[in-house]
Parts: sequence; C-alpha cells; structure tokens
Amino acid sequence: MKNVISITEARKRLPGIIKSFKTSPDAVYQITVHDEVVAEIRTPPKIKPGEAAARLLELRKRLGSKKYRTKPVSENIKEYLYAAEDN
Repeated sequence: MKNVISITEARKRLPGIIKSFKTSPDAVYQITVHDEVVAEIRTPPKIKPGEAAARLLELRKRLGSKKYRTKPVSENIKEYLYAAEDN
C-alpha cells in the first residue's frame, strides 16, 4: 500500500509513520516535494534465517581455491548477498 505525503507532513508525522510499520510492514510512504516524488520510506527486506550463510557458501564454492581468485570475497560480498533485493 503506497501513501503519498508531502515533505512537511512527513516531518510532522515521522514518529507515527515509523510506528505504523509494526502493524503494516508492507506499507510504503512516498515523500513529495512540489508534487514530485523524491523519496520512499519502507521497511527493509526480510532475509530468511540462514540465507546469508547459504549464499556465502555458494559463493565460496563458485570462487574455488584461493590461488585462482582475483579479488577477495569481501570486496564483492554485497553484490552477492543483496543482488535479489535490487529487483
């Protein structure tokens, strides 16, 4: 459910908006300035328990042994862990 509110209203209602995510975590608030959407407030995506560890293990298997790696895993970890969230 998307709610469109002005920046002024968002400033006034911010504590209430944050509390409303407890009852409706799928809500999205679009913040407008001069009738143009400039930001969204939403809850962070939920990652299932163990999903991050499973992705790390999969990544480790794909990279193979250390001598064949060109970059450390830590340099690309966010790309591998959060790629599905960008969609």
